[in-house]
Amino acid sequence: MPQKFADVEEYVASLTPEAAAAVQRVRGWVHEEIPGLTEVIRYNMPTFQRDGHTLLHVAGWTEHLSVYPEPPAPATDAGLVLDLAPHASGRGTLRFDLDRPLPEDLVRRLLRAYPR
Repeated sequence: MPQKFADVEEYVASLTPEAAAAVQRVRGWVHEEIPGLTEVIRYNMPTFQRDGHTLLHVAGWTEHLSVYPEPPAPATDAGLVLDLAPHASGRGTLRFDLDRPLPEDLVRRLLRAYPR
């Protein structure tokens, strides 16, 4: 049975160094772009919420980082949807390989697409 995490710190500590660094980078970008979010563990992964409503989840894996936006990718910016398409890995999942630099500008654009 997989480990159940009490908080985001415990989750990050369980990851490989590469996955932990990626989760921490995205975590920082989330708080810079959308101040005031709370962090909880949902579905056994870090989840960012506003007023009890989930905006996105982040998960570190052995070879990639996954971002699960709720709803699946805010679609108000057609250019953003097109730019995210190469990273789509199933409905509502964005996948970024850990052997490549995380696309900071693209992730920040996604975060800025959420209503304020």
